[in-house]
Amino acid sequence: MAHSLSEQIVGNMPFTPTVSQLSAIDIFTHFLADPSPYSVFVLSGYAGTGKTSLVSSIVQTLSISGIAICLMAPTGRAAKILSTRAKRDAYTIHRIIYKSSAAMLEEGGSFSLVKEGRSGSLYVVDEASMIGQEGSNSGLFGSGDLLTDLLAYVIGTDTAKLILVGDTAQLPPVGSNISPALDTNLLTDRYGLHIYSASLTDVIRQKQESGILANATLLRDLLDNGEQILLHNCYADTHFIGGAELIESIDSAYRRYGREDVLVVCYSNKRALAYNLGIRAQVLDLEEELVRGDRLVVVRNNYAYAQNRDKTDFLANGEIVEIRRLGKYHELYEKRFVEADIYLEDRDSELTVMLLLDTLATESAHMTQGEREAFYQNVLADYQEEASVVKCRELVRKNPYWQALEVKYAYALTCHKAQGGQWPCIFIDMGLVSLMERDNSLLRWLYTALTRATQEVFFVNTPESMISHS
Repeated sequence: MAHSLSEQIVGNMPFTPTVSQLSAIDIFTHFLADPSPYSVFVLSGYAGTGKTSLVSSIVQTLSISGIAICLMAPTGRAAKILSTRAKRDAYTIHRIIYKSSAAMLEEGGSFSLVKEGRSGSLYVVDEASMIGQEGSNSGLFGSGDLLTDLLAYVIGTDTAKLILVGDTAQLPPVGSNISPALDTNLLTDRYGLHIYSASLTDVIRQKQESGILANATLLRDLLDNGEQILLHNCYADTHFIGGAELIESIDSAYRRYGREDVLVVCYSNKRALAYNLGIRAQVLDLEEELVRGDRLVVVRNNYAYAQNRDKTDFLANGEIVEIRRLGKYHELYEKRFVEADIYLEDRDSELTVMLLLDTLATESAHMTQGEREAFYQNVLADYQEEASVVKCRELVRKNPYWQALEVKYAYALTCHKAQGGQWPCIFIDMGLVSLMERDNSLLRWLYTALTRATQEVFFVNTPESMISHS
């Protein structure tokens, strides 16, 4: 059976498998034959090594065999990319493993972990480097530990199997030094799992002339040997530009690719704000604060506009939207708002919402806790005549202004916000790099930013000492 399955997976590959892919297929077939509910397959691999091709072939092969397969990713954008490549539906992890009800949320409740999934299923989770542990989940979700909840969900499902797929060279989850879902020692020691692991190391032949992948490979190797960063400047898809060329280069990229397929990746929210304001004023020639066609990113999870009864299709932090129509403006509670129709890129659907304008041009990631508390108290003051404190709080939660979507401009994003997505053309802001320690944190940041690009990359204001012209 294992031999036959291996041959089928190889036969469904779009090209001749690499040596490391063949090894991974062999390990996977042994994993699949293991009856233990505590076995997990971890497939890691750097950019260009064919993780997605291998996963797609596995999914295609097992689907033909009648095995139920569920594809998941940490973010909506990552799920959409996985769905496109695997040619089948993919979902966010939250949508699959958690449940709630509109009534529960309106009463200040939370999402609970679904007790079990569909027996006999294979769960495939892509971009697993983004999955965190304690504190990684909003307190609204399960235990607050996404990795633990994911493992509990799959292990609690009869005869289910789990594949974790990711790139160990990418940025770990915010607040963590490692990517726990790809750390085989942690998975064994903390959770008592039997880990089958495979690492893809060979860049597939069709991509070997890519400057994006050549530099990604260079950065990944530097994680191991600690040598000086010297980025290659001898490829047609890789450019090093200064500030004087920036506006013209972004304008040209917009004309060639379209706004939705170009992104500037920055090291901080402060730098992202500067780029966003500059792009709107100098590239797009926009004077109004918000116009039809503006691209925005959601900066706080919002459950008010979810359509599903279980609210699992909430608007997630990091989701990118586009303005389709602007309606009436409102000023109250010391805040500014606008009614708008927005297009949800990752879902290919439109939604009518209330937008909070105050967060558009701030240096912080979202409203601070103090600002949010003051906002809450201002809304609460409208309902002080209510006899019941519980009724007061319920009215605040249903207030359309309190429910407003927190957004920022999305022409430039921090690397953590961009992680999980890919764009044809990426600009990487290197302006702060000369001030930073050349350590593994910087290497992972650069690697993650660089591998967001699929066709072309521009390094902006790169220190000359980091460029190799040979």
